[in-house]
Amino acid sequence: MQKALMEMNVQLHHVISDITGATGMRIIRAIVAGERSPGTLAEMRDVRCHASVEKICAALSGNWRDEHIFALCQSLALYDFYQIKILECDSKLEAALKALEIGKGHHVRHLPKARHKTKQPNSPDFEVRSALYRVLGVDLTQIHGIGPSLALKLVGECGTDLAAWPSSKHFTSWLCLAPGNKISGGKLLSSKTRRSSSRAAALLRLAATTIGRSDTALGAFYRRLSARAERRRRLRPPPAR
Repeated sequence: MQKALMEMNVQLHHVISDITGATGMRIIRAIVAGERSPGTLAEMRDVRCHASVEKICAALSGNWRDEHIFALCQSLALYDFYQIKILECDSKLEAALKALEIGKGHHVRHLPKARHKTKQPNSPDFEVRSALYRVLGVDLTQIHGIGPSLALKLVGECGTDLAAWPSSKHFTSWLCLAPGNKISGGKLLSSKTRRSSSRAAALLRLAATTIGRSDTALGAFYRRLSARAERRRRLRPPPAR
């Protein structure tokens, strides 16, 4: 949709942060329906939009060529189709979680308060925290860096029973996140982690990056380690040619 708008010289993406948000979708659907007046389109902005009506109006002055309007119509139809399919996937996920509750469902009255009240973008269309708590009996989102969507993906990768790993060290080694110990002659040659295609490891790395931007004790620890690694990298002599 953004490409079709740019072909029409409609620079909507420069004045709103997300063209699939409330303001963007109202304007796009109005264009597809036949509206061409920049002023009328700009008046459709959501009250929460930071851009003024005048600024949006200036970005909507383009050329309305038929081939670009057709491309926008096709893209909008595909967008709506994919949204329907995503909702079907969310329904399937919710049903799968309910099936896991059979015989061991935990009551949500013990569910802690959510650490973040804002809904994450692209999150499933059902209450993930409650569904996971009924299955696990613990709220994984209380861990810094792990939101409902990431917790759901981790459970999908690792399952609900971690008894296969005797300790956290075994689990870390299985994920290939533990430092390697390449030793020769009593000297440590390398401590790099092994390469891994584990999706669970990739998710935990994503959580660590999120923590690094947070104002928490773990975030401060992450930034200290990152600064130390960057300092070592700068002090390392260049490779000989």
